[in-house]
Amino acid sequence: MMRFLKAVACGSLMLGAQTVGARPESPAVIAKHQLSECMAKRMSANRNLSYNDALRECKERLQPPKDLASINPIETATKGH
Repeated sequence: MMRFLKAVACGSLMLGAQTVGARPESPAVIAKHQLSECMAKRMSANRNLSYNDALRECKERLQPPKDLASINPIETATKGH
């Protein structure tokens, strides 16, 4: 019984050391994972949806909305004669 407890204690220490040393995921990895999950959900919900269509829809959905003011800036300068 004592050996079993020692084995469990050593195993938990080794597993704990691995999780402490793990690096946090980068934003690129998180974005790729979200894209993959979105595509899997869309393709399983609609069997007729192609891979490329699911990719396009999920990219559009996951991208932040673009600021329209920065795309079409209003000219504030007056024209000289």
